[in-house]
Amino acid sequence: MKGPVAPMDPTKRRAKIYFMLEDLCYASHKEPGGERYAEMIFLENRVAQNLQLICPELPEELGARLQKSADFKEIVHSIGIIAECDDPAERETEVTCELHHYATTDRFKDGTRMVMDVCCDGAERVFPMTEFAFRDNDDILGTFFLFSQKPDLKVKLTVIFYLQDGYDVPEPQLDEPVDFESDGYREMIARSMLSMGNTHRLRAAMEKAERGEDVTLAFIGGSITQGAGAKPIESESYVYRVFDHFRKTYATDPEKVHLIKAGVGGTPSEFGLVRYERDVLRNGTVSPDIVFIEFAVNDAGDETEGVCFESLVAKAFNQPSMPAVLLVFAVFMNDWNLQDRLAPIGLHYSLPMVSVKDAVSPQFPRGEGHVISKRQYFYDCYHPTNEGHRVMADCIDHLLEQSLAHVEVEPEWPKDGYLGRPYEHCFTVTRDTVGEFADVITVDEGDFTKTDTALQYAEKDLDAFGTPQFPENWMHEDGDRPFVIRANCRSFFLTYKDSGDGDFGTVTVTVDGQPFKEIDSRAIGWNHCNTYLCVNESVNADHVIEIAMKDGHNAKKFTILALSLVRE
Repeated sequence: MKGPVAPMDPTKRRAKIYFMLEDLCYASHKEPGGERYAEMIFLENRVAQNLQLICPELPEELGARLQKSADFKEIVHSIGIIAECDDPAERETEVTCELHHYATTDRFKDGTRMVMDVCCDGAERVFPMTEFAFRDNDDILGTFFLFSQKPDLKVKLTVIFYLQDGYDVPEPQLDEPVDFESDGYREMIARSMLSMGNTHRLRAAMEKAERGEDVTLAFIGGSITQGAGAKPIESESYVYRVFDHFRKTYATDPEKVHLIKAGVGGTPSEFGLVRYERDVLRNGTVSPDIVFIEFAVNDAGDETEGVCFESLVAKAFNQPSMPAVLLVFAVFMNDWNLQDRLAPIGLHYSLPMVSVKDAVSPQFPRGEGHVISKRQYFYDCYHPTNEGHRVMADCIDHLLEQSLAHVEVEPEWPKDGYLGRPYEHCFTVTRDTVGEFADVITVDEGDFTKTDTALQYAEKDLDAFGTPQFPENWMHEDGDRPFVIRANCRSFFLTYKDSGDGDFGTVTVTVDGQPFKEIDSRAIGWNHCNTYLCVNESVNADHVIEIAMKDGHNAKKFTILALSLVRE
C-alpha cells in the first residue's frame, strides 16, 4: 500500500499590509466600449492615507513609498485577494482585479496593468510579483479596478500586500460593528447641531409635505453629495437617505416629495454657482423648498475664499419660492474642513447648519465615547462608506426633527453681506444658448469648433448612471485661431475641462489685451470641470477675453465648457 502523499512545504509567513479589508465593491458602471461592468477606485495621492484607515499604526513613510511604483516593486513580494459574494448563487462568479500604474509618459494610456482573476468564493488567491511584466515608465499607483461580466455585482473584497523579507508591520485592530441604536451614537449625532438658525422656511416646507402638497428637496455640493463611497450610489448616499426619511416621516403623500441631487466630484462652490440654474433650478422648471449646500471639504479650490460660497447661499435663498437653505459641513479623514471660514456666513444669515465634523471627529480615537472608527466611516481618505453616509443623513435628520419645536417668523435678510455676495446673480451660457444672449455676449469660436464627448459624469437625482457635464461645449483640436469672447458685464467666469489625456494642452488667456493666466488642462491630472474668475469689476463694462493655444500646442486639445456673467 502507498502511504499518503507528503504535503507541499507551507508558504513562508510574510509581513502584510491590508490594502482593502472586506470593502464593499459594486461593479455597476459599464466599461466604455466594452462588455464588462466596473468599480473604479482612484489611488493617486491617496495610498498612504487609505492604508492608515485600516491600520493607523502603519508607518506613514512606508505607506507613502507604496504610492511610488519603483518602491512598490521593491517592497511588495506578492498580492493576496479574497473576493466574496453574500449571495450563494454568485459565489462561483469570476471577477478581475486590476492595479494600474500611471506612467511617466501618457499616464492613463501607458503603465503596467496588474491583472488578477479571482473567484467570489471567499478563498484567497495569491499573485507573486514575478508574474507581472512591469514597464520601465511606471510612475505611481493610479487606479484600482474591479471588473465583472455581471451588472450590479456586489463583492466584499480584501486585498493584501505581502512584503519582502526585512519588513515588520503591525496587524490592524478590527472594529466592533457600529451600534446605531446606542446612547453613544445618539449623543454623537446630537453634537452635529452647529446652529438651529431660523427654521421658519424649514417648517413651512415640512407643513407643505404634511398637507400632501408637492415638496422638492435639492442638494448641491461635491463628490460626497454626488454619493461617492456609497454602494449603490443612488440609494445609499446621505442625499437619498435624507430624502427617503423626509418623505416617510413628514409627508402625507410620499410620492409628492421630489429629489434634486446636484453633486459633482472635485468641484468647489465657485463651480456650483455657475451651474445652479441648470442643475438645481433645471432652467426655471424646478422651485426647491429646501436647498442643502455641501462644499466644506471642496472649497479650498474657491479662489474667492468664501465669496462665491456666500453668493451661492444668497442665490439659493432669494429664489421666488422662498426655500429654506441648510448648510452641511462634511469632513475628510484628517479631520479637516473649511467650517471656520464658512460657518460665520451661515450665522450671518441665521441658516440651519449641520457639522458632521463636530459629530464624528472627537470620538474617532478609541476610548470613552468611541462609536465609529475612521475605517468604518471613510471609504477612502475623502469619502464616506455606506455607514458614513448614514451618519451624515442622521445628523441632518436630527436637525429636521429638532426644528419641529421651534416657531420662527420669516428671517430678515441682512442688508450687508458677511464677506460679500457680488456673484449672486451669475448666469451661464453654453454653446447651445449663447445666441440667446447676443445683446450682452458674442463668441468668435476660432478653431474651437469641435464638441468634446469625453466629459466628467455625475449621477443626478435618483439615477444610477452618470450624466455628462456641459455636453454643449467648444473643443479645440488643431489650428491657431483663438476663441474670442466679447461681453458686457462686471464679472466673468470661464469654465473648462481638466484632463489627464496627453492629447490635451495649454492655453493663454488675455483680458482686454492684458495677459491674465496660462491654463494647463493637464495640471490636475484627471477629467473634471474647473472654473476661473477672469473679470471682477464693480460696474458693467465691455470686455474682450481671448483664449489661444500656447505656442507649440496648436495640435493639442482644449475644451471650453461654459461662460458665466454677472451684470448689475
